[in-house]
Amino acid sequence: MSTASEPESPETTARGRTPHRAWSARRGPAAVLALLGSAACGMLLYDQVAMGYGHPAAPWRTHTKDWLADTPGTSGWVIGAAAILAVLGVYLMVIALTPGGRRRLPMAPPAPSVRAVLDRAGAAALLREAALRTPGVTAAQVRVRGRRRARVRATVAYGDVTAVRAALYEELLAATDRLGLAHPPRIRLRLTAAPTPPGNEPDPHGAPAGPETR
Repeated sequence: MSTASEPESPETTARGRTPHRAWSARRGPAAVLALLGSAACGMLLYDQVAMGYGHPAAPWRTHTKDWLADTPGTSGWVIGAAAILAVLGVYLMVIALTPGGRRRLPMAPPAPSVRAVLDRAGAAALLREAALRTPGVTAAQVRVRGRRRARVRATVAYGDVTAVRAALYEELLAATDRLGLAHPPRIRLRLTAAPTPPGNEPDPHGAPAGPETR
């Protein structure tokens, strides 16, 4: 048996306006793009200087020029290369115009000059600890998806499932408020009753199951 709910959790307004997220440095894409651009510019500059001193053009440059002159614009190679370059250009524009750092949740700063973030894995671990403190919950899995939603799956071993769900949701709300996030995530809660161990099934005739005595 499982129950699922996604109540709306009101966002705290006393924390003020949401601070701007810190932009990711993106050192990997920047380093790759810088290396490729530097290599291409260096090769062209070296070949151009060599030609200025009377040396013939490099074979790769002559071959490329001849290939471009003989290859029509409708060739599959040209269309494929253009599509790859277009996708790469769109990707570079997206990462240049977006802050990134999606695994970091902005926190409500105590002062305008202070900026703090919390990792999603850390937030999930703290919410899981809060879930396991709830009476009746013996196992829990928490995943913080994006910056506005936390998915919690818990196993109830004893007690009324409805009562445990209400207590667990209140505990998770208090835990999300203690995280100090600028926008506390909405809780999506799913409870599952723990399976009954073998040998503890109730007797269909109403008598308790147990060893036979004489």
